[in-house]
Amino acid sequence: MYKLSTHEGLGSFSKSKEYALQALQKAKDISFEKGIGVSYYSLGNTYGLSYNLDSAIVYFNMANEIFERINYVKGEGNVLTGLGYAYMDKGDLGKAMEYALLALKKREKNNDLHNIAGSYVQLAIIFHEEYGFGDESIKTNEKKSLRYNLRALKIFKQINSEVNIGIVSTNIGANYSRLDMLDSCLHFYKQALAISTRLGNKYGMAIDNNNMGVVLKDFEEYDRALFYLKNADHLYVELNHPNGRLDPLRTISRIYGTMDQPYEGLKYAKEALKISRELNSAKQLMKSTFLIHSSFAQVDSFRQAYDMLTLYKNMSDSIYDNKRDEQMREQELAYNVEKKEQQIIDLERSNELAQLRRNILIGSLLAIVLIAFLLYNQQRLKSKRNQLLFEKEQEVDRMKSKFFANISHEFRTPLTLLMGPIDHLTEISNDPRQLHFLDMMKRNTSRLLNQVNQLLDLSKLDAGQLKLKVVKIDPVPFIKGIVMSFETLASNQEVNLSFLHNNEISDFYADQDAVEKIVANLLSNALKFTPSKGIIKVEITNIESSELLAKSVAALELIVTDSGIGVDEELQKHIFDRYYHTDSDLQASTGIGLALVKELVDSHFGIIRVDSQKGKGSTFTIHLPTGKNHWKNININESQEQVETMGLSISSERSTKSPLMMEEVKISNNPSILIIENNEDVRYFISEILKNQFQTLVASDGMQGIEKAQDKLPDLIITDIMMPGLDGYEVTKQLKSNIKTSHIPVIMLTAKVGLKNKLLGLETEADEYMTKPFSASELIARVNNLISSRTKLREQFREAITMGPNRITVTSIDAEFVNKVKSLIELNMADTNLSVEFLGDQIGMSRSQIYRKLHAITGFSPNQLIRELRLVRAMDLLKNNSGTVSEIAYMVGFNTPNYFNTCFNKKYGTPPGEVKKQHSL
Repeated sequence: MYKLSTHEGLGSFSKSKEYALQALQKAKDISFEKGIGVSYYSLGNTYGLSYNLDSAIVYFNMANEIFERINYVKGEGNVLTGLGYAYMDKGDLGKAMEYALLALKKREKNNDLHNIAGSYVQLAIIFHEEYGFGDESIKTNEKKSLRYNLRALKIFKQINSEVNIGIVSTNIGANYSRLDMLDSCLHFYKQALAISTRLGNKYGMAIDNNNMGVVLKDFEEYDRALFYLKNADHLYVELNHPNGRLDPLRTISRIYGTMDQPYEGLKYAKEALKISRELNSAKQLMKSTFLIHSSFAQVDSFRQAYDMLTLYKNMSDSIYDNKRDEQMREQELAYNVEKKEQQIIDLERSNELAQLRRNILIGSLLAIVLIAFLLYNQQRLKSKRNQLLFEKEQEVDRMKSKFFANISHEFRTPLTLLMGPIDHLTEISNDPRQLHFLDMMKRNTSRLLNQVNQLLDLSKLDAGQLKLKVVKIDPVPFIKGIVMSFETLASNQEVNLSFLHNNEISDFYADQDAVEKIVANLLSNALKFTPSKGIIKVEITNIESSELLAKSVAALELIVTDSGIGVDEELQKHIFDRYYHTDSDLQASTGIGLALVKELVDSHFGIIRVDSQKGKGSTFTIHLPTGKNHWKNININESQEQVETMGLSISSERSTKSPLMMEEVKISNNPSILIIENNEDVRYFISEILKNQFQTLVASDGMQGIEKAQDKLPDLIITDIMMPGLDGYEVTKQLKSNIKTSHIPVIMLTAKVGLKNKLLGLETEADEYMTKPFSASELIARVNNLISSRTKLREQFREAITMGPNRITVTSIDAEFVNKVKSLIELNMADTNLSVEFLGDQIGMSRSQIYRKLHAITGFSPNQLIRELRLVRAMDLLKNNSGTVSEIAYMVGFNTPNYFNTCFNKKYGTPPGEVKKQHSL
């Protein structure tokens, strides 16, 4: 009976209690003292899991009296653990920690691996619950929690306890969530859910579904988050576990608030408050009260919001009142166990309480039905309005397409007459300036002709007259050829363009012209909105089952990703609409390119989706079904013809690289030079003479130049002095005094002559001063000299760093920066989680900024510098015989001694054990 009561597969607290009571009665019948004790322990567990904490504590204490009397050490450890969890749920973490440590000592005495791991789990949970004061305190406690969980996981894997592996995986996921490592968090939550589902553990499934919902909320995937959270709530209802429902209900409420559905959020907040009141838990009631305060504020019920906030404040003061807490402990010690047990039995038999609960349930159900009816009626009317609006928009689009189709034919003849003479003049002209303008004219006439052709294609699609010529295509070389035709344009814009693929793609049938237009339009769009130094990546993959297509068929997946300006959330809803306009200068119109892409993808029975975040880039994902079963009414050419890509007016020049020889293509990364000059012609001239050796960035005024310098961190800056707003002196002064840009050499250009002006320029710490007019060769020579001298200085820094701590004695801003980074690394060297983000937070720079700054000064990336200093410190420790090789590896922050041995041997050419042996003689 006792084993049945503790069997986790039951998933029912009422059944567990029933078996525990039967076990207790049988043990009393035969005067079996140990059996009476374990039955009390089982009842304590059951009441604890159903959140009747006072009853749980009573039964645990009764069990402990018996176990101490008969010297049953294992039972004492179990009871102390149960008391620890009960007090933790009551909010008394100090007492919970006391019982958890006592339990661990009992279990270590017995050398009980399974239960020792259980105590590690409990200590981990306590540290996770203990917030402390300030961010550093929270992170410190969370790291302690993670360490205990990892110890427990190691033991459970050693003894192959799958149930507990799932539980600890859940807890580790929670640790990573608190430490803002959401990818690791999601990995462990998925692992835990898979285990609990495989075992049919409903209680574990409820916990894991809730955790998946919480982390997906942090990823802002609200629909998926709601799916998991509502699953968790349904499971807790099945288990009759009201306390478990609180977390999913609160999170659902917050998500609906974020999704601008405050009334839906208020409904779930009210349900959480109701359950908290029934549980009579001050801790849970305080959380629910604050949530419903926020929900009332969202729906503008400020009076109720204020009342709830006042109630929350009173409860908070009450919970953390030390004097009140001490009184409660004294009352607990004086508690009459037999009287309390009788009160529990009387309470369970109370018909009045049961009737009251039934009345509340019936009233809630009626209210839910009424709200559901009102919401359904509102949604039906809204859908009808949306349908009418959609039909009207469709009619407007058809009228626009018909109009543009008519005038497009009129454009083609004059465009043809323009392009012919331009080509002829290009062939006979030798003047570079004329060729530059002719090239510009040709590119723009070609672009206009391409727009006309797209309009005609759209009109044909609308009229159902676009005839697809479906053939068997080898997508890898075909799409690669299209991508590579954009290489020159990407290079000119200083954008890194790459192509990745899976060679196992086959059995793909499509219209080649349509596929080319899809890829070319997506790449043109990406290049249009990706700034200099950005990244564009094209990937194609064969997937066996597409989650986007309705029938989950095999598909070709095409992904175009860029690091551009991103798309506003509002524009994403209309990004495939024709002629849609916004008020943004950078995203003035979606035009027709993406509308054509959408129509062509639809014509191939595919799906296109866009994922974008303002300022962080966009990703377009297309799934096109493979095979030919979906081409039922189309004649298919099986000969796998391949045609040349037409390039779609990308550039007047072609790359000399062969796309078929490359698996991944990236634009070269020469030194970058920022030109700050308000005169457009001068900007163009300087850029032209430098572009063969360097990457060039331009800014039209001083403020823009400072912003671009801080963002891009170029290798060198050329600035004019006479500019509107900030002049060259002020620009140089700000750049040299800013820790982010102080290392960048500056050349000042001016029409002012004379020693006084030159001295004024040099006083601002400019590295060079040149007067206009200047020689192109002289400018190139000075640029190369400055970059060369910067390289030599970088070598000096590298040498100083590898000599050990505090060896850099130069007093420049750059040296101070490097010394500060070194000091931070040396102070936190033992921390295996020492990261670039931590260094950036301490210094006040982003990850990319600290990377570029540190690499420009020392030639090291942050991670390389961390490893370099760890190895230098390790060498000192080995020579001083400060510990074993393994101890020294951990002292300097390596995760494993093996990895330390590999890195040390690679740097010094000898194993660390050999160094230690030599200095131990």
